[in-house]
Amino acid sequence: MRSIAYGTIPSMKRVVCISCGKKERIHTVYNATFVAGDLTDQTYSARRRPDRIHYKIVECRRCGLIFSSPVLDDNTIVSLYQKSVCSYEHLIPYTTKTYLGLFGRIQNSLPARPKVLEVGCGNGFFLSALVASGIKNVWGVEPGKKMVDEVPGSLRGKIKADIFKPGQFRPTSFDLVCCFHTLDHMSDPIGFAKEAFRILARGGFVIVVVHDVEGISVKLFGERSPIFDIEHTYFFSKKTISQLLRNEGFTIRDVSDLANTYPLSYWLSMSSIPGFLKDIGVGFLARAPVLDRALTMSGGNMYIIAQKQY
Repeated sequence: MRSIAYGTIPSMKRVVCISCGKKERIHTVYNATFVAGDLTDQTYSARRRPDRIHYKIVECRRCGLIFSSPVLDDNTIVSLYQKSVCSYEHLIPYTTKTYLGLFGRIQNSLPARPKVLEVGCGNGFFLSALVASGIKNVWGVEPGKKMVDEVPGSLRGKIKADIFKPGQFRPTSFDLVCCFHTLDHMSDPIGFAKEAFRILARGGFVIVVVHDVEGISVKLFGERSPIFDIEHTYFFSKKTISQLLRNEGFTIRDVSDLANTYPLSYWLSMSSIPGFLKDIGVGFLARAPVLDRALTMSGGNMYIIAQKQY
């Protein structure tokens, strides 16, 4: 496995509760299983089988926010995401359907020709689906340079190969900002909320999808849940993510569990049962044509829809 540490151990930074700051009162939820010197491409990669590698995970007793601390420094994290690739092509049709369903919840409240931004858009699969449905004015931000190279011709010039940051877009220039499984990876969720509010027109919406730290995955598997890895800095609940957006001026319209539809093989691979049991299960199920059968359930994700009213 090729090291990403460039011959040195990357530096780590302490994370402070984004709600309470210096008034935080934290306690350890899980001790770290990650050693910075062991960082590799495979350690930091999306959509892998659960590896149980995570930072120290703490909880603020004042507000209930759960987060990782310390974490890799910002420069190292940005470098890692710039090298990221799309490793989940077989799941894109299922994921696209889920995200279009969320879009449909607020479509009638948008202008006839809405301008849409997706933060962390990957290779543009969701934006492409919007274009195919007639929503033409779409834009994206994605740090993974290889993924930006994969965007279809209809999106060329509309995806910024960068992290989402202040000043990239004009004020009040969008009607919808989407952020799917990206906010909990960010080092500055407050910065995201502030900038999303700034670039949204009055009446505009933000849709965010993240893992729910109080969801079924954590309830079933605890520390073995696949949400606990070194890509996630923050672990939101419905309460804490609502408070984050509310603090920056948004009105919460809906926050709830998100039902996903994926093949049974995916649900099995992302479960936290021991590997040898997974192999036995896959071997057993392979005798019947069920591994590719789609299964819809709330596996521990949630969505929030918020609006800029002024």
